[in-house]
Amino acid sequence: MSATAVSLELRSLSVRFPGDIDAVRGVSLTIEEGERIAILGANGAGKSSLLLAAAGLVPFEGEVIVDGTTLRRSTSRALRPRIGFLFQNPDDQLFLPTLGEDVAFGPRELRLSEDDVLRRVAAALDAAGLRGAESRNPHRLSGGEKRAAALATVLAMEPGLLLLDEPTTGLDARAARSVVAKLSRLDATLVIATHDLDVARALATRAIVLESGEMRADGSIEDLLDDRDRLERFGLA
Repeated sequence: MSATAVSLELRSLSVRFPGDIDAVRGVSLTIEEGERIAILGANGAGKSSLLLAAAGLVPFEGEVIVDGTTLRRSTSRALRPRIGFLFQNPDDQLFLPTLGEDVAFGPRELRLSEDDVLRRVAAALDAAGLRGAESRNPHRLSGGEKRAAALATVLAMEPGLLLLDEPTTGLDARAARSVVAKLSRLDATLVIATHDLDVARALATRAIVLESGEMRADGSIEDLLDDRDRLERFGLA
């Protein structure tokens, strides 16, 4: 896949949902091009909300800056293709009769030539380990295959920033290892929200810990995961 990694900066990012629920509270964070970051935290810590805001998929306060450009209504059309979002539930990204159509949907929305669309579909399916599966019905795939198929729909956009929400949830150990292996080969900047510490260790070099929507730690993934007391304090062990 020909993607150029991009940077991401969050400045005082906050997300509030109806009912005065503060899901994310004033998070500031800089992620360099090509970095691999794990967003950790107990259930309800704000991990998914932070990723959704970083992709511009929910309203937020503060600033989201992608590769030096602030994400706002006037810039979202240009920035969206550079941001890939993998939802926790792959069925949220698979909605057409065949896998080939699903993977081609995004590139066609960019009004690319059909030759370019087909090139991207083939490359994305190859990267996701689903070469030759264009005619399969996505909803008849196994859990691991669905996760890989959803990843292919994202990769076909050739994003420089990948935001991954619990990419191995619900998978058995073998399928999870397969997804991790696919992600580890990508060149894009990766931001992975996960409760699985083994996945975090395998994919990330840096960890951000959220608690009640606030950032509580930022540092080496190895330092954090080797500190049992801190893991227990954050509800991660």
